[in-house]
Amino acid sequence: MLDFNDPIMMLMVLPAVITIIGHGLFRYFAGEGIGHTIANSSLIIAFIITLLISYGIPTLPIRTNTDQLFFICFISLIFGMLQDRYPKMSILSPQVHIALMILVVFWIYANNATFPIVRINIYALAFITIIAIILFLKLEEIQYNALQAPVSLFWAAVGLFVVAKGADIPLSVDLMMILIASIGAYLVLNFPTPKFPFGASALYPGFLIILSVAMQMFSTEPSLAFSLLILTLIFYSENLLGLLQNQYATPFIRLIMPAFPIAFAWLFS
Repeated sequence: MLDFNDPIMMLMVLPAVITIIGHGLFRYFAGEGIGHTIANSSLIIAFIITLLISYGIPTLPIRTNTDQLFFICFISLIFGMLQDRYPKMSILSPQVHIALMILVVFWIYANNATFPIVRINIYALAFITIIAIILFLKLEEIQYNALQAPVSLFWAAVGLFVVAKGADIPLSVDLMMILIASIGAYLVLNFPTPKFPFGASALYPGFLIILSVAMQMFSTEPSLAFSLLILTLIFYSENLLGLLQNQYATPFIRLIMPAFPIAFAWLFS
């Protein structure tokens, strides 16, 4: 008998099932062209549905981090679907992407910080903003390089889960379980070769979920700053592999490469 009070069932099985079913529904109702293009949004829809079931309907004004995360996911999902459907729209230029990224960083900070902002926090906020922009541009660069972008987000979610578990931050643990299951289901659907493109519908919200949870973890436990910084190396796993000689850059090494920064991040958490 299915027990939806079981955390594994609710936070992992449910989003994985919704992701898989969503891909089929998009292909069936939207057709092979458009449906194929925006089917990747299913994994974010799965995240949002599980978030609503687990934490309730968000309220205005925003009172909790999960309320804010819902609106971040919803807005970025719509933005991403427009990007996938109408890629040449001028309003969706790279400059707009970066501007929205900066706004989201400041919005997340404003929901977790006190005012007025002290000088050291201004420096920290500027550093976080720069890191967020660099990682976002990196993801856009590798977005259509096979499954490199979703794999990077998957391992980043695993890394945050491990660090949050070690630091005993239950909310971050639960949110990362949902994201791991959603992206994991997408990767299963695309194994061994990519079938559904990993478009902006999944990339934008997926990255912002990672960013939001990381900033919330830093706000809860500032001592995690170094561990979170180490996890950014996950997005550069392929670059690090390029430093190895060809005979050592085997598929197995490529698979486990993100585990090294995760292990170091866990040790310092």
